[in-house]
Amino acid sequence: MERFKFGSMNDEVVPQTPPEPPLKVLSGKIEPGQIRVVARLSSSLLESASRLLELSSRFEGDYRRGKDISLTCRAASTGVIVVACAAFEADLNEAVFDSADWARSHNAPGKARVLALAMKLNVRDRFDALAAAYGIAMNWGTKLYQSLDLVLSVRNRLLHHEVSLYDATEGHWPAKKLRDLVRRVDSPYRNIPGLEWHQHILTPAGAEWALGVICEVMNRTDEWWEKKRRALERREIIRRLK
Repeated sequence: MERFKFGSMNDEVVPQTPPEPPLKVLSGKIEPGQIRVVARLSSSLLESASRLLELSSRFEGDYRRGKDISLTCRAASTGVIVVACAAFEADLNEAVFDSADWARSHNAPGKARVLALAMKLNVRDRFDALAAAYGIAMNWGTKLYQSLDLVLSVRNRLLHHEVSLYDATEGHWPAKKLRDLVRRVDSPYRNIPGLEWHQHILTPAGAEWALGVICEVMNRTDEWWEKKRRALERREIIRRLK
């Protein structure tokens, strides 16, 4: 039996660098040049997901001709979905934190408190709370948020798999969402009946679709933030002019 080692091919060589000097603190301040700016976790995870997508596509084999894909390809596709969802949740948490901090600095302690409490909610409810803080009426019936809900469902299924006799029965996940999933993912297997849900999503096409959905949602939340920030800045200018 052929053995596969995930990430064993074309591994990048990380150059060895000397350790960074410790931070120097003088009079309570950090000296210029002694601190390194680290990218947000959401950005780092999103970059990792994009690298995994490259790996998935590189080892797809005869996938485009409707044949089996390699274990490396399936592993990379799984990684794309899981890491992309982690990037979304990190971005969501960062946005909630930023919004709460902004609310406190603009004399809205009540909103800051609500946002702090939102961190205890599940991902979907936390996203609703963030939208409400920005004055956005969430509509989970739109194509983008239906896709987000489906991606999160796939992630949950991958991480919390439960064996059930009813998995293939209409009305149970993933059977009730399988048709929608096949429509959204440009899989060469979409016209083959009787396949499992993972045979459509754990592919380069499925991974690319999931990552695209997450990127679009993250762009949307950035737009919310910019719109809210500009509105508050205009309100502050008007207040000062009075």
